[in-house]
Amino acid sequence: MTAVAPLRRPGAWTCGRHTGRSGGNRHEDGRFPMTFQQRLILLVTGLVVLAVVAITAALAWTTQGALSARIETDARMAAGLLARAASQARDIPQDVEAMLGERLLSEAVLAAHLVALAETTAKQPAKAIADRLKQVAEQGGPDEIWITDNRGRAYLHNVPGPDPLFGQDAKGGPRHSAYTGLLNRSPATLVSDAAVEGGKLMKFAGVAGVDKPRIVQVGADVRRLADIAKKAGADGLIDALLATRAVEAAWLLDRDGRVVARGAVIGESGGGPLSDFGTETARTVALAGGDAVQVAADGGSLLALAPIKAAGSGAPAVAVVRLPGDEPGIMLRRQLKIGGLIGVFVLGLGGFLSVRFARDQMAPVERLSEAVKAVEAGRFNPFTLNEATERDDEFGRLSRVFRRMAMEATAREETLDAQLLMRGAELETKTEKLAIAEHILEEEQRAARDVQANLLPRQLPVGRDSQYYGALVPAHAVSGDFYDVIELDENRALLVTAGVSGGGVPAAFLMLMVRGAIRELARPDATPAAILTGANDRLCGESPFDGFATAFVAIYDRTTGAVQHAAAGHRGACRILADGTVEPLSEAGGPALGVRKGSPYGEATSVLGQDDALFLCTEGLLRSVDARREPFGEERLVALLQQSRGLSARDRAELVLRSVQAHAGPEGVAGDLVCLVLRRLLPVAEAAETV
Repeated sequence: MTAVAPLRRPGAWTCGRHTGRSGGNRHEDGRFPMTFQQRLILLVTGLVVLAVVAITAALAWTTQGALSARIETDARMAAGLLARAASQARDIPQDVEAMLGERLLSEAVLAAHLVALAETTAKQPAKAIADRLKQVAEQGGPDEIWITDNRGRAYLHNVPGPDPLFGQDAKGGPRHSAYTGLLNRSPATLVSDAAVEGGKLMKFAGVAGVDKPRIVQVGADVRRLADIAKKAGADGLIDALLATRAVEAAWLLDRDGRVVARGAVIGESGGGPLSDFGTETARTVALAGGDAVQVAADGGSLLALAPIKAAGSGAPAVAVVRLPGDEPGIMLRRQLKIGGLIGVFVLGLGGFLSVRFARDQMAPVERLSEAVKAVEAGRFNPFTLNEATERDDEFGRLSRVFRRMAMEATAREETLDAQLLMRGAELETKTEKLAIAEHILEEEQRAARDVQANLLPRQLPVGRDSQYYGALVPAHAVSGDFYDVIELDENRALLVTAGVSGGGVPAAFLMLMVRGAIRELARPDATPAAILTGANDRLCGESPFDGFATAFVAIYDRTTGAVQHAAAGHRGACRILADGTVEPLSEAGGPALGVRKGSPYGEATSVLGQDDALFLCTEGLLRSVDARREPFGEERLVALLQQSRGLSARDRAELVLRSVQAHAGPEGVAGDLVCLVLRRLLPVAEAAETV
């Protein structure tokens, strides 16, 4: 008897035979294994780093987006305000000057009435009137008052000096020559634009006399008007915008892209001239007009361009402001730097805390690991787990359960080894019995195959007008398929192919019953339907096994070529014409043999012409499958038989068997492979006449 090594149950303790390595040793490839404590520390640290990175990235991204949106909004607002202010700046000085002209005109009318009253009604002398005019000017009236006679000589005035003659005296200057038309009331009133006179910015207004032809002119020093125009003009607007420090530079351009006014923050990088891109964009905005403010990136800066409405020739048509575009990047880098510092601090703190936490939590796990190694080595001491078992958490419960299991496993080890030895001996005995049984089964299968082979016809009919060939390729186990050819008389022969369900001894027994019944019923006056009916009744009444058989029975008349046939649940019968056409025979017949007693069977008749053939096979040939579980089937059989034109009965059968074996391989054959081929030949006498 061969010695059998003791078998060990998977997962059983192996006391005294420690074959593993400790966790501190490194692997065969040189790498050190990572402990659970190290993994826990790495996990906590990684989560902390991931959280810090995610929060920093989210804040930085949000800040950059919000800052970019705010800068773009500020650019649009600044450009729009500058455009609206520039549009209004042209009108404010003009409106102020017009209001001042109206005031001067009303003062001139008032002066004309007062002088008329003083001269006509009050009969005041010229010197008294002149002194009163000086008082009026000194107490907030017009800065200059001139009153002429009917010849245009200014004999009343508050300005020291000689009396000028309007329109003739060079001392009066061009400011007085325009007012000579007031003497004949053409026009009756006149207001001149502000102009520099004697180092002063003066504005004059005059009216015709109310009592007689004369000129009454008043003037005011309007230097404050220049200050207003400067503050409300383009330069003032740009200076006010730059004072906010929100923009780097600002320009007002006309429709041709020429700079009307500009300004920049001193010392800023954005104080350079407007780029060619900005100039071209400004021309496009000026031509397009409208109210829309356009924003465009220009290098590292942001340009905002707003059109100015009602711009005349040479007047500002586009307002352009430039804002720094690198502020979001600076803020992003600042946020990332702050996040990095916070991350380093949090990482250090988290690493320290995770190490402390991991050490406290992994202490009982290390005790359990040492206990496992001790159990494997056969030197387990339950008292080493006392500290771990006193804990109230999950590790404490796990330690108590492990200590109890280790003690029970150690106690059962010897009993288990003894049982394994006994089971090994029993297994060896059963193995020997199984080998004997397999040998007996193989002998029985060999004997059954020999019986099956001996039951096949040893010699098929031979004739010059017909050619027969039958072949059987047995399966690994006996299936019970067979074929038979029985000569009924000198002209007729009975051809049979049959297959039995199942395998082994029951299949062989059913095959003997079916073959015996058919041979017993094969009489010269029998028909295929009668043979199948009798065989079915006998199989249903006498078979001790719950099985059935399929069969195809045909009676061939060699003289006429007629084939009278019937099938019992059998398929695969074909007629092959001389031109290669394949015609499956009609399914005349009935159910399989042994299924239902008293079942009727029909039959049909076909005629074989010269060089036609009859092909019969069993189900095992059609049901053989390939690696993809696809059966050989009737379609492949028909296609193969169409290629067998002109072949002999033997070659045709061997062609089919080789094709089925190539299709199925050694593992896909469904059972016995049976082929029976009949070929009707041209008689010798007829062949000679044909030649």
